[in-house]
Amino acid sequence: MIGRFVKAVRATLDNFRHGGVSSFYGALFRRTRFDYRKEVGDCLDASVVMAPVQWVQRALPEGELKVQRRKKGGDVDDVPDHAMLALIQTPNPYYGDIMLWWGFVLSMIIDGNAYWMIVRNGLGRPAELWYIPHWMMEPKWPADGSVFISHYLYTPGGGAAQMDIAPEDVIHFRHGINPRNMRKGLSPIDPALREIFSDLEISNFVAALLRNMGVPGMVISPKGGAMPTPADVDATKSYIQSQFSGDGRGRPLVLGAPTEVSQFGFNPSQMSVNDGRDVAEERVCALIGIPAAIVGFGAGLQQTKVGATMEQMGKQAWENGVIPLGKLAADELKRSLLPQFGRADGINVVFDASKVPAMQEDQDKKVERWTRILDSGAITVYTYLQALGLDADDSHRIYLRKISVIEVPENGERPDPDAGPKDRGAKARAVSDGAYKRGAAYLLILQRQENGQREAFKKPLVAFFNRLGKAAADASTDLLEAELGKAAAKDRGAKSDDLIVETILDRLGIPKWASELRELYQAQYLEIAESVGEAAEAAGLGASLPDPVAQSIVAAGGRRAGLIDLDRQTRAALFDALAEGRAAGEGAAQLAARILPAVASGPSLDPEVRALRIARTEAKYAQNISTIERGRAAGVTSFIIFDGRLGPGRSLLSHIARDGSIAGIQQAAVMADAEHPNGTLSFAPNFEEDE
Repeated sequence: MIGRFVKAVRATLDNFRHGGVSSFYGALFRRTRFDYRKEVGDCLDASVVMAPVQWVQRALPEGELKVQRRKKGGDVDDVPDHAMLALIQTPNPYYGDIMLWWGFVLSMIIDGNAYWMIVRNGLGRPAELWYIPHWMMEPKWPADGSVFISHYLYTPGGGAAQMDIAPEDVIHFRHGINPRNMRKGLSPIDPALREIFSDLEISNFVAALLRNMGVPGMVISPKGGAMPTPADVDATKSYIQSQFSGDGRGRPLVLGAPTEVSQFGFNPSQMSVNDGRDVAEERVCALIGIPAAIVGFGAGLQQTKVGATMEQMGKQAWENGVIPLGKLAADELKRSLLPQFGRADGINVVFDASKVPAMQEDQDKKVERWTRILDSGAITVYTYLQALGLDADDSHRIYLRKISVIEVPENGERPDPDAGPKDRGAKARAVSDGAYKRGAAYLLILQRQENGQREAFKKPLVAFFNRLGKAAADASTDLLEAELGKAAAKDRGAKSDDLIVETILDRLGIPKWASELRELYQAQYLEIAESVGEAAEAAGLGASLPDPVAQSIVAAGGRRAGLIDLDRQTRAALFDALAEGRAAGEGAAQLAARILPAVASGPSLDPEVRALRIARTEAKYAQNISTIERGRAAGVTSFIIFDGRLGPGRSLLSHIARDGSIAGIQQAAVMADAEHPNGTLSFAPNFEEDE
């Protein structure tokens, strides 16, 4: 039965026939016998076409072609080192990717078809890409239509023989599908060939008028019935042309006999050609999808028609003209080139214009929009500052909400802060009492470990900050001595405090210290992850720490270290120390001695307090992320939330209300990231769903 089914399907496919070329393909325009296509030619010498073409050529490379891989969870990762991107960036030994894309734009706009030829190495893999002008390549197929495209006929010209190219060696970009020849794309500007021809004729007319006559056509005739000889006529004509054309325009004309000079025909001002040129400019740009003004055409600069600003028109040009062209290219590359570099399952090719200057949101509008969201109380100050690209730290993880706003749960009932877990019931807590107790037992083991983990985290941090302070003092001593000496001598070369601080920071090498801090975080995170094994084993997750889990937890530690802005904190401490020391009239040695504790303490009272605050927050976060990652590896899909257990007055009502509720893996991770310093949020694996 299966064999008969396959044979039937195969027979159906074999019997299918692809259509041929319509009789209208390449024919004359309707209602005319004049061949405008032939007269216009390849459009390369038509300014009304090449101006928008060259604008798109310059614009397209501002976008970025990306290869992305979709993971099982639905997340998307960029693959910047994909072999296909490397080939496009360096297509061949003679030009780069920008020239390759410029050729693509030229052919796509003028003809609706662009071709890249693939040249393979000895192993049959793509090694080079070459742009082929559209007039050199033509798709071919059997007369019976049994194959859509059997090969491409390549005509290199210059006396070289024509070549048959296999379809897999040609990347054929099509601007849609031409119904008159479905194997080719539809030229965007073909409907405007009459307007293009008119623009060319206007240019030729004006050029010929200025080239051939110094003044517009005239009639010169003798007065009084005199009859000049042919020789006199030729001499007068030569004299007029030589003396009053070109650079002789405007010279006075003096003749030796009574003569009448009258204008013949018309002058350029009597024949307005601007309207005809405007129509051509407008229609060509409209067909390409860009406003005429963005190219610089006069038709688009007449603000009476659209009234849009140049910024708006630039964005419109990208949205209607450039981005569709980029998406079309990405789609074809995904179909024809990507599979030639191995399996393409779950891999996509996209054209990214998010970083293009013309597509960026106006900064004033962006600030206004984010300020409204902040004022609504929907986001934290931290999120607000990050969105605007400003510095933010843990002290900004707060909401700004009006005191008159009342917190009301979704079910309309406010929780009773004095009620115990059983009294709160299922509305406040989504797990059974048994699951809650098992989670509490897991949490109790973690709580017994917290003090030791906190001290273990704090100790190397104190040493780190003290060494940083000493290094800052050492880096500043000789510099301060020299600069104070210059200041005392009223040397104009003395540096300001800004320059002194910058010099100290350069000597310190903050990136090196930030890297060391990141390694310190990662080591402590790994130790905490291993110590969580006791609670994990009691909960049935196993005590071992798989390598992928360890790597995820260590990576989280590295990311958290990046939240400590060493550069900003050290800079602020240096400025404060210099300002206070100068106010006290201190010398170089005293200033350096003041810098050491200031840099070591940072925004805190002393290094001990600074380290303790960080250790308390990070040890709790490391516990939470270790629980989440261990659970994820063991197949746990949800976690029990423990929070607000200090009671009313010390815990927020919202934190008390969520105690005992359930969070998924992603939600738990987001909550852990958003937890404020010294928070009590904890998680335990939830096995109730499996039961």
